[in-house]
Amino acid sequence: RRLLSTHGIGRVALFTAEGPAIFPVNYVVAGDDIAFRTSGEALLARAAGTEVAFEVDRIDDAMKQGWSVMAVGEVAGVTDGDALQRLDALARSLPWAGGHRTHWMSITPVRVTGRRVARQ
Repeated sequence: RRLLSTHGIGRVALFTAEGPAIFPVNYVVAGDDIAFRTSGEALLARAAGTEVAFEVDRIDDAMKQGWSVMAVGEVAGVTDGDALQRLDALARSLPWAGGHRTHWMSITPVRVTGRRVARQ
């Protein structure tokens, strides 16, 4: 869980009618939750109420080491005004994808797994 808060870019994976899809997102850790912004019409926003996976990693090719963390849980739209203000204050950057991405989503992990890879 500690490693989740060391980065600002991760990936959200979800199931769609066409199969699995993975989206890079700028994110923040807010308490136990992982939050990110998207467009209100985006596939990520429409996934509210479903189970998703969130993944972040750090890979050092030269040193042949790194780590990966995956969190699985339900994603929900954030609508509470106070929570939205806290998330806006926590955000370290604007979404890289650009456009109008002001719809906050939050993942509440029920399972967190990960691994470290170290040079042998």
